[in-house]
Amino acid sequence: MLSYRVERIKESYNYRANPNLPDSFENNWANNSLDFLILLDDEKEIIRLKCQTVANYCFGEHLGPNHLPHISTIATGEFVIKSFVEPRSFHGEIHAITKTRDKGGRWIDHNAMMTLDNGYQTGRWLIHDKYSFNHGRDTNYAWSAGCFILSSKDLKTLNLHLKQFGVKPGDLINGVLNEQ
Repeated sequence: MLSYRVERIKESYNYRANPNLPDSFENNWANNSLDFLILLDDEKEIIRLKCQTVANYCFGEHLGPNHLPHISTIATGEFVIKSFVEPRSFHGEIHAITKTRDKGGRWIDHNAMMTLDNGYQTGRWLIHDKYSFNHGRDTNYAWSAGCFILSSKDLKTLNLHLKQFGVKPGDLINGVLNEQ
């Protein structure tokens, strides 16, 4: 049976190149993509891919009214991946992170959506790549607003393995996130 394990390296939280400057594209690139997304079959490791799991895109439109550093980052513990969901505005074949909480304790539902206390519904917890439509290639760094971000090549590799195991759109795969 397929499952995921995410290994977050604590140094990933130190994403500001200069800790004395505010969050920005120019500053939030340090210690990028240190974490691992691992696909397992009956606890046997199939692939291990570098990824960004800490929300380092926590400025601009993702700042939010009650912003705290890392608040939209997926918390340690269990999650469920809904496979091959609609791409929304992302590149490639993506997956939804569901049935878990973020570091702020907010529930992420079966559609990778969250309903805030004021009733506003937001959704963005996905596995996707760091491809930029503006540049026609992957960006130099992964920018996460709560997602697990892979390179385009690694997302294709993950998807190839999933398809080889017969995973279809909408299939659910359990996972766990640990910090080291």
